[in-house]
Amino acid sequence: MLTITYLTLKEAWRRRAPIISILIIALLLVGLFIPLAGRILLLPRAVQDRTFASFYILLSIDMVKFFASILAMALSAGAISAELERGVLSAILPKPIARVSVYAGKWLGLFLFVSLNVLVWVAVIWAVASYRAPGMSHAGVWKAVPQLLLYPAMFVTLALMFSTFASFALAGGLAVLATGIGWAEAFLMILNRLLDMEILVTLSRVAGFVMPLGRMSRGVTQGLGPLFIFGNRDINDTGAVDPLRYDLHYVLLYIVVAFVVGAVVLGRRDV
Repeated sequence: MLTITYLTLKEAWRRRAPIISILIIALLLVGLFIPLAGRILLLPRAVQDRTFASFYILLSIDMVKFFASILAMALSAGAISAELERGVLSAILPKPIARVSVYAGKWLGLFLFVSLNVLVWVAVIWAVASYRAPGMSHAGVWKAVPQLLLYPAMFVTLALMFSTFASFALAGGLAVLATGIGWAEAFLMILNRLLDMEILVTLSRVAGFVMPLGRMSRGVTQGLGPLFIFGNRDINDTGAVDPLRYDLHYVLLYIVVAFVVGAVVLGRRDV
């Protein structure tokens, strides 16, 4: 399994995925050079720094969630099917190696690669926020890391599972479709606040179970802690969807079930 993990990491490097990570780092570093303007300049200097850092952390963490999901899907969607088509896995699977070991090695390699990128991006966010607001603690950025790592775990698992029976394009499309369903949870709840339609609440809850993206996002928000700006209002408190009691447990169970399904499908697939 460790050999497969190493080869998977090497393949990600060969596909020049680190270039994408470097571009994202450059994008996050833009926060070093954005000047303060508008109403922020009317505030005391310490409040200016805190306000900018809060907005920067909030937006940058959302970027990390987005890019981690995209990178995980891009690398995982063809990890099985594409290599079967090229004959790479076809030469390995008939050998006396448990297919679950091959699958687990692929998963672990992809998860480690994307997770390492997430850690680097978080370090950049913390460094930029600390530079722009040195008098403010930014420990919440690091406290949110365990929840942020659910994103590579989730999307590597889903895309890899889809890759066991679908082509690269279809596996990626299914992963994007699942993302859309998860995103709809908060959107439908917000829409219900405007229209007061019980059916929207039901659809929101169903979407949250089909794809627990909202549960993961709530976990990140709780990990970050309060980000206060004008009037000491917490900009993390959107009020879109209230936290549920067993969010983390459900997400972990979801990932385990998806992993098992993918391993079983690969184990029964003819090569």
